[in-house]
Amino acid sequence: MKYFSKSKVKSLVTVLFIFSAVFSTSAQENSSLKDSLKKFIRGNLSEKTQVLTEAKSSDSFELSQTAIDFCINSREILGNDRELDSLAVAATLCISPEYVSSLNDDGKNQVLQKLETLFSQFNTSSTVRIAVISKIRSLSPYCDVQNFTLTLNAYLKEEESYFIETAVTKTAVNALKDIGNSESFLVCYSLLNNQKFNSFYDELEETCAVLIPKSMNEVISIISNSSMNVVTSLFKLSQKNANLSKNNACEIAENVLLRSILYMDNFSAQTLEQQDIQTLALQILGENRWTRASQTAVNYFLNAKKQFEKQNMVDIHFCSVINRLGEIAPIDSVMPLASYLEELNRQTENGEKVSTSVVLSVIKTLGSIGDKTAFDSLLAVTYLTYPESVLSCAREALSGLRWQ
Repeated sequence: MKYFSKSKVKSLVTVLFIFSAVFSTSAQENSSLKDSLKKFIRGNLSEKTQVLTEAKSSDSFELSQTAIDFCINSREILGNDRELDSLAVAATLCISPEYVSSLNDDGKNQVLQKLETLFSQFNTSSTVRIAVISKIRSLSPYCDVQNFTLTLNAYLKEEESYFIETAVTKTAVNALKDIGNSESFLVCYSLLNNQKFNSFYDELEETCAVLIPKSMNEVISIISNSSMNVVTSLFKLSQKNANLSKNNACEIAENVLLRSILYMDNFSAQTLEQQDIQTLALQILGENRWTRASQTAVNYFLNAKKQFEKQNMVDIHFCSVINRLGEIAPIDSVMPLASYLEELNRQTENGEKVSTSVVLSVIKTLGSIGDKTAFDSLLAVTYLTYPESVLSCAREALSGLRWQ
């Protein structure tokens, strides 16, 4: 007969104890769930809801799925029923995102499909619909909820047509900040510009701003085909997204300038706000040295020059255009700026009055670029009757030119 050592016996006893404890716990949990299911099946609507609210966390998911199935199957028969609505809400709230995260893809999809069916069938219950939206929003980090996003998009389109403002609309708009797509942006942007939805303006504005990175094609399309009023408002909206990437911010700013060029002939008719927006677009491109917009910036400068000469543009705005050329178009802007400086030199030589601030901006920008092509025009400045501040600036620019 083989004898076991005391240590082996002790280990064997420990294993048996653990197995017994696990088995006992599992049996207790199964018994608890079974008892809860019995109470649920036997109870009336109010009692069924009570079973859910009193259920242990370990039982809540199974009970919630049973309750949702019951609600879906009973809705057509019972119709609008407050107690059934309460049960549907309780069943929805019982679903734990952490538990759902542990399910496989099929399991997750089944949960989402049931919730989507609740949203569809309980279309007269704001309470149920809000509960479903909020729950699916909380599940979005763990599940693919794009099908429900499409459902919310369709719901908001319908809201726009029938204008039945409810708390559901507000909840849907807020949820799309997390689960929205490019279509959501277009839907919410349409509502944002619909006066009937002014009571949700803040929510719509925030959601649109958040969705811009997902909707760049749509944003650029709107800018490229709209009036300056729309371009201005959309550009301002993009600035409300503090997390907008450098690339997205510059792409939007570049297209704002492109669109603005088409309206430059009527620059005097633009509001100061629109002019400020164009200055901001240049600032964004300049600060990020977005040389991809080089030709756009030069074209904007040439158009701005015409407007300045027509006295449709003030010095400060025109100077801001010139100042940014060195950052955005360090190669393409040298010849246009040098040619313009030659114009200013001729005017000064002929006794015509020129803007000192504009001349300084041109000289400083050419100096910052440092291209030797500007030598002749800068040297000519030093022989003319400009103020000493201009002459000193020209000498400094000349000394900084690169000859190799």
